[in-house]
Amino acid sequence: MDELPAASSVQGHNDRRNSTSSQEESTGSELSDSMEVTNEACKETYDENADHQDSAWMYKHHPGATDAVLSCPACFTQICFVCQAHARFAGQFRALSVMHCELTEDVFAFGKKSGLLEPIDNSAMQPNGKNVFRAVVCSECGTKVGVMDQENVYHLFHVLTGS
Repeated sequence: MDELPAASSVQGHNDRRNSTSSQEESTGSELSDSMEVTNEACKETYDENADHQDSAWMYKHHPGATDAVLSCPACFTQICFVCQAHARFAGQFRALSVMHCELTEDVFAFGKKSGLLEPIDNSAMQPNGKNVFRAVVCSECGTKVGVMDQENVYHLFHVLTGS
């Protein structure tokens, strides 16, 4: 036959339950207080005109139409706001200016047999400079995002697109 627990052990169990519920009540009031503080902080930092101001800045600094807004595929940093989609190759873009990008010393040229960009030695640059490109990397993370030709036009092909 099962023995009933002693009255003192039942009382101890009830004491633990009561202390837990009082802790929950104090935690609930602390949570309510912290939510009020958070709401006040949001009111202080919220700016109803922020979207309008951001839009005005974009139109001032990047006038004209664009086919896409381009971002680095590794760190999602925006690198180009005004670009033109390539007529023949989907996912490739041309731009006259970029942001958050750096040129590297790496030089590329189209391979005669493969038709693909292949690295070449700086000292062995071809006399026909139209086929020589320099690598463009994201300045935030170093990911290669495209190349720049001899006419200072950026050809971006390893990018994420947005509108």
